Amino acid sequence: MKSVKSTQKITRAMQLISAARLNKAREALELSIPYTTAMQEMIISVAGSAELNIPMFKKSSEEKQKHLIVVVTSDRGLCGSFNAAVIKKAKEYCTTLQTLGESFYIRCIGKRGYESLSNHFGIEVITKVPSTKQIDARLASSIVENIIKDLSLNKFNTVNIIFNNFISVMQYETVNEQIIPCEVGMTNQSASFEFEPVLPEILEELTEKYLIAVIYNVLLENAASEHSARMTAMDNATRNARAMLYNLSHEYNKTRQALITKELIEIISGAQAI
Repeated sequence: MKSVKSTQKITRAMQLISAARLNKAREALELSIPYTTAMQEMIISVAGSAELNIPMFKKSSEEKQKHLIVVVTSDRGLCGSFNAAVIKKAKEYCTTLQTLGESFYIRCIGKRGYESLSNHFGIEVITKVPSTKQIDARLASSIVENIIKDLSLNKFNTVNIIFNNFISVMQYETVNEQIIPCEVGMTNQSASFEFEPVLPEILEELTEKYLIAVIYNVLLENAASEHSARMTAMDNATRNARAMLYNLSHEYNKTRQALITKELIEIISGAQAI
């Protein structure tokens, strides 16, 4: 009973901490969405009607595609099926690519995903970002910098990112989203732009900033989902501890009462015998 009470205090404290962190993550996420949306609209407006020969926009003509899969998980557990859902989706996607005979590499963001996928796929896991405690633009920038560097070396031509998309406090969705090549649609042909110095250089700069915004937004979505999942898991654990404590108390009182009754019977029987 003492052990369960101690565990209950810990799970309750973790629930409160996750609730506070969730509020901060949601605020940061809500602030990042307008910027990411504006960047996307700007790229679509500029690039939609242009013939592009840039790796980020150009779809490879190769029959067999080379994929980079970015898998975003957390560094810690105790958050229900949060990490398991991402890892499962990543394994299913990688298995599908293996069946099709297409090559792929995995870049893990978060310790949990790296531990699981490195054991399962081995050399295909090329790099990791082991800590996501401090989510900021510098972290997103370093991730994008490595992606662009490897893309320019033709190590891959398609980039997908698998993460948990935050929907509400009680709900998140595991998604597999393609971020390279960037999908752009045709824009209004009457729109007229003048570019200085030249369009490809401008688009490369804009697209890099856009990808940083996308990765930053994904990290925030995943963080909000993680705190939400951990808050829910710790709330369930606290409730289970309360139920277990009730059952143990009931059993303790029942046993104690039985011992008292037994002792009384023995005393009464002894007195009668005398």
